[in-house]
Amino acid sequence: MIANYLVTALRAFKQQKQHFVLNVLGLSVGLAAAILVALFAKNELSYDSQQPNADRVYRISQDFSELGLAVVPIFNYSNAKLALEYSQVEDVFGLTMVELTREAMVDVRVGEQGYKLNALYGATPNIESFIDISTLSGDLKNALSTPNSIALSESEALRIFGSVGIIGNTLQHQSGQYTVRAVFADLPDNTHFAFKNLVHVKHDPTKLGMNSSYVYVRLAPNTDVAALEKTLSERYYYEEMAGKISINLHPLFALHLTAKSPFEMKAGGAKQVVMICVGLSVLLILIASFNFINMTVAQSAKRAKEVGVRKALGASKTQLVIQFLSESVLVALFSTILACVLVELLLPSFNGLVDRALFIDYISPFGGAIFVVAMSVGILAGLYPAFFMSSFSAKRVLSGDLQRGNTAIFVRKSLLTLQASLSIGLIIASATLLQQLAHLQSLPLGYQTKQRLVISELPVEDVFTKQPSSLVNRITAIEGVELATILDTRLTVSINNTLQPTWPNGEASQSLTPVIGSGFNIVKGLGLTLLAGRDFSPEYSSDWAYRENGVTKVSTIISEQVAKQAGYHNVADIIGKTIKDTGRSVDMLVVGVVEDVKVGNTKDASSNIMFLCGFSYLSSVSELILTINPHRLPEITTQVTAALADVADLYEPKINLLEDNYKAVLKADERVSQVVLIFTTLAVFLTCLGTFGLASFATVRRQKEVAVRKVLGASRVSIVNILAKEFLMLVAVSVAIAYPVTYWLVGDWLANFNDRITQDFWVYGIAAFAVAGITWLTVATLAFKAASMRPSLILRYE
Repeated sequence: MIANYLVTALRAFKQQKQHFVLNVLGLSVGLAAAILVALFAKNELSYDSQQPNADRVYRISQDFSELGLAVVPIFNYSNAKLALEYSQVEDVFGLTMVELTREAMVDVRVGEQGYKLNALYGATPNIESFIDISTLSGDLKNALSTPNSIALSESEALRIFGSVGIIGNTLQHQSGQYTVRAVFADLPDNTHFAFKNLVHVKHDPTKLGMNSSYVYVRLAPNTDVAALEKTLSERYYYEEMAGKISINLHPLFALHLTAKSPFEMKAGGAKQVVMICVGLSVLLILIASFNFINMTVAQSAKRAKEVGVRKALGASKTQLVIQFLSESVLVALFSTILACVLVELLLPSFNGLVDRALFIDYISPFGGAIFVVAMSVGILAGLYPAFFMSSFSAKRVLSGDLQRGNTAIFVRKSLLTLQASLSIGLIIASATLLQQLAHLQSLPLGYQTKQRLVISELPVEDVFTKQPSSLVNRITAIEGVELATILDTRLTVSINNTLQPTWPNGEASQSLTPVIGSGFNIVKGLGLTLLAGRDFSPEYSSDWAYRENGVTKVSTIISEQVAKQAGYHNVADIIGKTIKDTGRSVDMLVVGVVEDVKVGNTKDASSNIMFLCGFSYLSSVSELILTINPHRLPEITTQVTAALADVADLYEPKINLLEDNYKAVLKADERVSQVVLIFTTLAVFLTCLGTFGLASFATVRRQKEVAVRKVLGASRVSIVNILAKEFLMLVAVSVAIAYPVTYWLVGDWLANFNDRITQDFWVYGIAAFAVAGITWLTVATLAFKAASMRPSLILRYE
């Protein structure tokens, strides 16, 4: 019996080649897209699931949102250890950002060769109870317990020494040397941890205000996390900060998709992207399944006599249902094989698109899931056609009555309408997403990104000096370098330091104001727009911070927003006034006001900024921004690298164009837009495929009508429009369904942005006309061919 079903199915495929090809092509494309996205979603949801007791590990972060700032995942490890007094906290682990503390040197030498230690962090010795890390040689706990010791990752050991058997070898640096005491395996990709080298770092319990570590706590089972957050917030912050700054405990599992701080160890994913991709893949499978149902029902007239004969010979309805379901499952399985081939061909490009190193193992639960989904799609998509065709009356069919009834027509039209609605909605959504991204890219930053070269992670003592240091003099002497500007902040990341200002009228601000330490000529160097006052200048020696009678005095340039917060709507009136740092002895003389500057990404960038000349709060690293002649970029980069090595023993520096750094900030949004565009294109393609299949059957069914109309004098264009009218009416219904639903969903998404566009109704019009035009062209292509045939070839047997 099974063999008979198989032979019958293969014969049906052979006789109905077009129907078979269209079904296989539609299903395979939909399934391939679904497999790729499922692979991506599986990877995104697997982050840090391998860590010990991952379900009970949380990262401490500080929530400054009530003060107008973001949530910061940096805390003080010594302060966090005090939480061990609570029974809910079992253990505390810290990873220290050494570039903030400079307690460890990142630039080292082996012999005469210099290296920069990539992703160097200080770690507490209990690392193995928080991170699944494999030690290849040596003793990791000993390395992190002993001063002047280091543990290298496998890739770093091979890069520097060419071997992992290097226990006891040394790395020289300016202040001494590191002894290699352990080598550990590289971390997998599916973790938010991103260290490559680890050292012992001493945590000073007297400096509880120094926040420089990622701190993780393991909680006891069944801990009330919200209550513990409240308890820790009350412990760590003074009464005046109660309700303004609070402690958040961020689940380890959720960090990759939900942690959005610019201070993350590496760029995370986005829950929104995963949801969009999964939603679009489900839509593609639905559209492919709708195509299958539609074309099978449309093809049913050609199978009606077969059903009638089989029933006349004694076949039961169950046997016919099984036969047609077996055909559906065979199409699904064949489509799955073709989909897997497409996945293998497209996976490298897809990896580049989503910035992941995905691979697929077919002999795994994931491979089994692909098979189950394929079988489910084959069965579910084939159920209605199977029951529909098996219900044909043998008497009616064999007597020549091939009418399929209103139910089949309703199903066919409903599914085609839903397909067109989805296509219209996706076109609108993708167009709006591109508009929003373009809007974010066009927002004024307040500073210039062109012709600026950024040298990152420079020690403060090497560049942050009133008189240009030997390193700065060496760099500014390079041909093509026009100006060097010093900052203690990465403009495209975030601001590290804040203060609570007391305005010139004596009123203390209720929010924190971000501050940036800088050198002279900040307005000229960054291309800021000066609204009032002047730039920092070496001609005014008092601009640079100095101490007088126990008070730090420094000149400041403020943004327009800060001037208005201070109560000065005419920004020129604040020039010459003094702003004080509430609680600290710092007097800041306002010498200039500039247009608002956006530091960070455009979604949550800070604009109320104060630049302080020669004064940096708790910062140990700086950036040097060079205004350059772009035509000499390669030579400048080479000479800057040589100068850093020769003068400051700094190796493998981070040197980037400021323009490129800013583009990297928007890379995640661009990736989302590319994914949506690709899936939208696939959805429209599958809709066209379904329309093509239905139109081809409709055209064949109405060939005699076309021939008669031609004999009566109808033109080709009028015949094409008559045949296309049915499909265009369905598109009109689709528009009525798609518009309100899409408007609500897109509006809800846009609400996530502070700066956002309004929905343009011309986008809705273009989407509707696009789908209607594509539908008309698809139908017209077939209808024109039918209208071009000689009527005598069709009517000669009548």
